[in-house]
Amino acid sequence: MKDKSEIKIFILHLMDRIGYAVNCNDICSILSQESIAGYFECGDCFTELIEAGHLIDSGKPDERGEVTYCVSESGKRIEMALSDQISSSIKEASYRSAIRYLSFEKRGAIINCHKTPIDGTKFSVHCEIVEKGRRVLEINIDVDSEKEADTMLLNFRRRPEVVFQGTMALVSGERNYIFER
Repeated sequence: MKDKSEIKIFILHLMDRIGYAVNCNDICSILSQESIAGYFECGDCFTELIEAGHLIDSGKPDERGEVTYCVSESGKRIEMALSDQISSSIKEASYRSAIRYLSFEKRGAIINCHKTPIDGTKFSVHCEIVEKGRRVLEINIDVDSEKEADTMLLNFRRRPEVVFQGTMALVSGERNYIFER
């Protein structure tokens, strides 16, 4: 995106879709990773959105002590009216990038997982991620041993965003995800 207006609309859209307060650095990192806008250009647009009152200080600094912002009511109105100008594929790719960049823990998601014995030594492993009362991922896998079940539970608890990212990449056809890691 070269036009500052498009970048601003995109910032509003992405922040509204993320759904919680984030800092300028995180948003600009996501946009530059996706080659949507340069880091400094994004920073300029972010500042202009703050000055116009479309982004407001959330009053809750992040874990590094940086100011976090959320979309104001005027910003939401602008985003709703103008976000159709941005390609849906760009919006989706950037949202997936944001999901990768921002951990589920930071977003306040609830991670649930457990194992249930089925037959002799076999176990059923259940893993889910619930965000804002909505289940965003649910996986049920039957495995041949308790050790295998425990390993899956441990890995899911440690890095649920990686499991989510991998699942999304595989079911959406982004096969290169496996080879890029």
